[in-house]
Amino acid sequence: MKLVMSIAACAALLAGCGETDQTKSASTTNRGDVAAWQGSKNGYVTQGWTQGNQGSWENQIRTRGQLQNEYVKTN
Repeated sequence: MKLVMSIAACAALLAGCGETDQTKSASTTNRGDVAAWQGSKNGYVTQGWTQGNQGSWENQIRTRGQLQNEYVKTN
């Protein structure tokens, strides 16, 4: 019984060593020093927003804010 418990404990300790690498690289992260409207590297952007256009970005942010405004929802 003690042998089984010690093998299970060793297996549990070694399971933590199998974690994948989580380091950042230029291709996997958004850069924090670039303005928000200058773009994203994925296909999950909303319609009506064009990459690099500050005006369309501000309109999208304003629209999202109004959709979350409880006063507008109730009236």
